[in-house]
Amino acid sequence: MINLFKIAIRNLMRYKRRTLLTASLITIGVVFVLVFVSVSGSFKNMMIGQITDSMLGHIQIHRKGYVASIENLPVNLNLKADVMKRLENILGNEQEIASFSPRIKFGGMFSNFSETSNMMISEISIT
Repeated sequence: MINLFKIAIRNLMRYKRRTLLTASLITIGVVFVLVFVSVSGSFKNMMIGQITDSMLGHIQIHRKGYVASIENLPVNLNLKADVMKRLENILGNEQEIASFSPRIKFGGMFSNFSETSNMMISEISIT
C-alpha cells in the first residue's frame, strides 16, 4: 500500500504541469458548483420571501397550534366567531392601530377529470 502512494506521488511530481492543470480544473469545478448551489438557494429563499412576506402584516393573531400546522392549512384551527368579535372590539378601540383585516386561507383541488391541481386561496376582508 505504501508503494502505491510512493508511485502516485512520484507520478505527480514528474508531470507537474499536468498535475497543476488537473488540480486547478477540479478546484474551479468545485467552486462553480458551490457558487451555483448558493445562488440557486438564495433565489429560492428570495422567492419564498416574496410570497410569504406579501401575506404578513405587522402582527398576526392565530389560534394556538395554527402556525405549527400551517403546511396542512388547518381549517379546524380558525378563530371562533365570538373570539373574532372580541378581537374586533379590542383592535377597534386602540388608537395606535391604523387598520386591521381578517384573513381566510384554505386549500382546494381543481379537477377537469383528466388532471388535478392544488390551489391555495387567501381572502382578505377590507373593512
